Amino acid sequence: MIKNLKILWIFYMKLLIPTVLFSLLFAFQTGFIAGNFGICFLIILPAFHYLVYELRLKQEYFFFAHFGFSRSFLWIATASIGFTVNIISKFL
Repeated sequence: MIKNLKILWIFYMKLLIPTVLFSLLFAFQTGFIAGNFGICFLIILPAFHYLVYELRLKQEYFFFAHFGFSRSFLWIATASIGFTVNIISKFL
């Protein structure tokens, strides 16, 4: 269980840091409201997932597949994280 979380942490560290920074940047440009941050996060997270793992680092999917994480699971997890952050930011 801990090993799986560490592997997912490796996967999402390449996505979450730039996603949060760009989401904050866009949210501040539109007048910072938590809801704006959530919408930006929801849009930017899958975009970075596509840019980083589908275009730039295609071979890393084999690393994650070795630990039992399929490409579809990683995409579903990315979408779930985006929707979760968006919903949480709506209530703030």
